[in-house]
Amino acid sequence: MKKVSILALMALSLTGCSAKYDVAGLFESSGQAFVGNVAVSSMGQSGTIDVSSLDGTVQCTGTSEVTKMPSGYSLIGAQGRASATCNDGRTFKIDFTQSTETGGNGQGIDSNGGIMTLYFDSTSGLARSHLNQQRLNSLVQ
Repeated sequence: MKKVSILALMALSLTGCSAKYDVAGLFESSGQAFVGNVAVSSMGQSGTIDVSSLDGTVQCTGTSEVTKMPSGYSLIGAQGRASATCNDGRTFKIDFTQSTETGGNGQGIDSNGGIMTLYFDSTSGLARSHLNQQRLNSLVQ
């Protein structure tokens, strides 16, 4: 009986665990930046994405999923995809890769044919820093 209760407690604690990543990105055709987050389930395979434009007029929600995990204990090299629908009628799909232990980046396309880029990171503010650097780089090119 005691083993069952310990297993039940472990299962409850695992189902309550999830990872959260800050997201920052850009609809390149319009130059419209967006920020938000991705919440990944305790099993690490699926999640939700919730982003909005900096001025709050465009809000997008959808799902994400990890499609390939690297071998070993590192998260570096994990790959996946996300898709969302926005309140302005636009949809998008993005493929992403985890390039560090805490985050990565992705690129995709929206339903208007525009390219999108995004950065995600579990370290607060780092995704937004990557986006700001990309925007500065595009100004000097």
